[in-house]
Amino acid sequence: MTGTKRSSEGTFRAAWTLARVELLTTVRNVRGNLRQTVGTGFMLLMAVGFPLLLWGEATGFGRAAASGALPIGTLAASYLGVVFAGGYVGFVGGFNQSRVGVVGPLIRTSIPPAAVSLGRFVTRTMEGLAGLVPAGVVLLAGVGVGAGSPLVPVLVGIGSLPVAAIGLVAGRLVGDGARYVNERVQVSLWIRATVFVGLIIAIFVGTQAALAPMFEDGSYLKPGSIGSILPGGPLQAYASLVFAPLGATIEALGIVISAALLVIAPLGLVAAIRVETHMLVRDVGGDGRTPRIEGTDDVPRVFDLTPASRIAWRYLLRTRRDPRTLAHLTPVLFGALGMSGTALEDPHTLLTIGPPGMVIAGSILAGGAFCLNPLGDDRDQLSLLLTSVPAIGPLLRGRMLAGIVLGLVVGIGVGTPLGLVEYSPAFVLGQSLLAVLLVVAGVGTALGLGAAVPKFERREYMSVERAHPSLLITIAFFMGGMAVGAIGFGLLWLTLTEYALEGVGLLAGYTIVLGVIAAGGYWYATRRFRDIDLDRP
Repeated sequence: MTGTKRSSEGTFRAAWTLARVELLTTVRNVRGNLRQTVGTGFMLLMAVGFPLLLWGEATGFGRAAASGALPIGTLAASYLGVVFAGGYVGFVGGFNQSRVGVVGPLIRTSIPPAAVSLGRFVTRTMEGLAGLVPAGVVLLAGVGVGAGSPLVPVLVGIGSLPVAAIGLVAGRLVGDGARYVNERVQVSLWIRATVFVGLIIAIFVGTQAALAPMFEDGSYLKPGSIGSILPGGPLQAYASLVFAPLGATIEALGIVISAALLVIAPLGLVAAIRVETHMLVRDVGGDGRTPRIEGTDDVPRVFDLTPASRIAWRYLLRTRRDPRTLAHLTPVLFGALGMSGTALEDPHTLLTIGPPGMVIAGSILAGGAFCLNPLGDDRDQLSLLLTSVPAIGPLLRGRMLAGIVLGLVVGIGVGTPLGLVEYSPAFVLGQSLLAVLLVVAGVGTALGLGAAVPKFERREYMSVERAHPSLLITIAFFMGGMAVGAIGFGLLWLTLTEYALEGVGLLAGYTIVLGVIAAGGYWYATRRFRDIDLDRP
């Protein structure tokens, strides 16, 4: 018994040491890199600023709780959001289990495997909660201001801990399972990518379809009606138990749910640690498998024209063989799904906003696919590229051309036929010309952004370990592409109305501005490559 106790203490001590070192390393890397410091500061600013938009609702919640009109339904709905937030953090941490620094083999052999799994769990969880905890603190502060006392926010905060824990461990187990299946199933990477995207879309559509009626009639605030995703009764019974010190009725179901949360969360944590330890020891999907080697395809005649076009074909070929090279665009997919939610209320809007949406999506895909991190993406071959080619221009133009091909496939190949269903031929023609302009401008702009903020550190995202582009730059490029595309379609509509003369003039200026920005991005990228210091990129 004593030996088991000492072994457990040693495991916990090693896990805490690993987690502490990893977290300290992360903090030092952020503090020592100006770009990471600015990015982290911006993230924290958003984490604090976004809840301020809900300050009125938070203070109103506090006033209602203090006045005796206990908002049980609102609290239960809020706890449902906490469950989903914890589930997201857990899923990402389970699915993206990157190596332990650069000394993974040494760590694996110097401390118990269970300690590695537990330390990694603590590290990824604390990193994932770094942006959520400040938002929760701001919301609780608003509740306290509205209530006029700290009792209400303290009760709400304590009650959120078990539901957050259950969401965290549930998401972690789902993420572990998804990672295991992804690494064990021997099917085409395209099939896996298609299934993954299909599941994301299905979950989004199903969630929107289930929640839309509730938010339309306000039923999510009524007792017993949290919604069809999770039965309202259990969650509201738990919310009543949380508000018991304020006079809420204690139900037997609430006590059962509370006890179940306090039991299931630790058991789920133990199960997640055991699963991850098993995968760590077995090294599922590790270097032991022999990769399938494919032959080198000949360059098609249409691409066999210039050095840049041949390079573009190689990038496209690499993407065809391994779609995971586009994993960094997953946030763009999430953003696009969020903005398309109105299509569920009126499916006809797909024909209305679909064609312009395809053009804008094509321009974002064109720039985001190969140009958002040209330096970091070639980090392993950077020394060779900079010392073996007479000019860097063909390499950059190859990236741009590969992105243009992808963008036009979406913008014109999909957007043009879809536009013919709803719009006039004149509008579709203008849309196609605008697609070409936006795609070309997108690759040049992305190239400049990627060269200005390169990311050389290898990290794992969506189970892909590579030097991914900056997340902040990716999101900024996405939002900027949406805004620029919307302006372009507004000017196109103006040109096809009675304000044709003014529209043509504005479109000409719009084209010149985008052309200058794109050319400036390409010029800056070429200069950045020429001026780079291999010792300090």
